[in-house]
Amino acid sequence: MASAIDQFESINRFTTLYRKVVWKKILAPLRHHERRLLPLKALREILPGGEEHYRGIQTVPVSKIIGSENRFTDFDREFLPLNRKLKHRWARINALMEKDRPLPAVLLIKVGDFYFVRDGHHRISAARAAGREFVDAEVIEWPLAWQPEHYSSPEDFFHQIEEHLFREKTGLPLQTSILGGYIELLHLIRCFQCSGCPSSESTRKECLGETPWEEAVKGWFENCYQKAARAIEESGLKKKFKKYTTTDLYLWILSNVDALRKAACFVPSPKAKIKRKPQRFI
Repeated sequence: MASAIDQFESINRFTTLYRKVVWKKILAPLRHHERRLLPLKALREILPGGEEHYRGIQTVPVSKIIGSENRFTDFDREFLPLNRKLKHRWARINALMEKDRPLPAVLLIKVGDFYFVRDGHHRISAARAAGREFVDAEVIEWPLAWQPEHYSSPEDFFHQIEEHLFREKTGLPLQTSILGGYIELLHLIRCFQCSGCPSSESTRKECLGETPWEEAVKGWFENCYQKAARAIEESGLKKKFKKYTTTDLYLWILSNVDALRKAACFVPSPKAKIKRKPQRFI
């Protein structure tokens, strides 16, 4: 058991880390800093079906742990705590780690070159705060059907996988820079495939897809996307947001206007009020 003094020092350390992350939240928009843990659930659609493979206990670089299965809102990419309610548990674990007490291995899911936490977020956070570069982990691997050879960041790694999947399924030459954007496009095509394009996700999943997939891809592209793309080009939005593609702006409008998001076929008004810049979906 950690002493009261150890616990007090660990709580002070947690408070210092928490204040640090508060400032990072404030400064992040100015620095364009990618600070979020990636949510594994949102990436599940780009992974092939199949069983998990247990890889045993391994020593894993902390820098390769970039996401979480279910607690991506509790810690940032550097595993700084985002929630003050984590304080006492974090402090207990930190105090034990400071005394070199044995702790259970964390449980990680390996996807390609990166790892997502299933269990052990506080232990990883305390390890990073102590400057440790490696952690012992039980590793479960989720296989990839394809992965890029070259990438600049975790976001780029998974974005390339998304794009590869989208090309395989549709053959369409669309380009989006938004992480999660290609998956969103596939959702829209599936929505178009269902009669009446239901807005309910559960209804879409139950849809039998009376329209063959190839016809749905062609129909959505010609009747929905191209009409919207022409309207976007004519609206002058691309002059204002030069670094974004037409497809980025298409997804941006859908994410900003609920009425448009409920129907895949639309022609946005050039005078439509846009609330925020294009954003990532995950």
